[in-house]
Amino acid sequence: MRLILVRHGESEGNASGVIQGRMDFDLSSTGVRQARATAAHLAAMDVDRIVTSPLLRAARTAALIADRLSMTPDPMPDLMEYDMGQVSGLTGAQIRAQFPEAAREAGSGRRPAYPGEEGRETFHARLRVALDELTALDGTTIAVAHGGVISALCHIVLGVDLHRPGAFHVGNCSLTEVTRDRAGRLVLVRHNDSCHLRGMETFADRG
Repeated sequence: MRLILVRHGESEGNASGVIQGRMDFDLSSTGVRQARATAAHLAAMDVDRIVTSPLLRAARTAALIADRLSMTPDPMPDLMEYDMGQVSGLTGAQIRAQFPEAAREAGSGRRPAYPGEEGRETFHARLRVALDELTALDGTTIAVAHGGVISALCHIVLGVDLHRPGAFHVGNCSLTEVTRDRAGRLVLVRHNDSCHLRGMETFADRG
């Protein structure tokens, strides 16, 4: 079993500095270039399947990768980004103005709660289901998802406190890989690998 988690390329939402959550943004021109470079890199591997979050920025990244590999990606709704509720579509400055108490919590290193958001326990429960499904598959699976999703999956694999924010940084089109050891335990063998992007790295991760 080999699971390669790919964050989507830079989106228009990333480029404009807004919280995305479940809002559907397409890739920026940089994001398209990142996805094509990632596709060229992954084309050298033996890949058995590609799955993707159905949100546009991930689905388009997956389509560019799949086209290079002559494959068809399958949508996997459990890989969708965390629903940020009422702060979706807002910039950091707008959030601080509209939700000052939550912004203060974020500034002190605690994970804030925003009105209408999905809820961390619900988010983590669906990602555990997705991880169980993906790691039960034989061969190599490419899963295209989001920064929040990949970060949370790393928490789950390593047993890190799921409520600790910022433990895993995930750049656009970076690769994170999970395998099993001889005892059957999940192992994080690489994280946030962006060497294939050759100077096109972008790191904005605002959901």
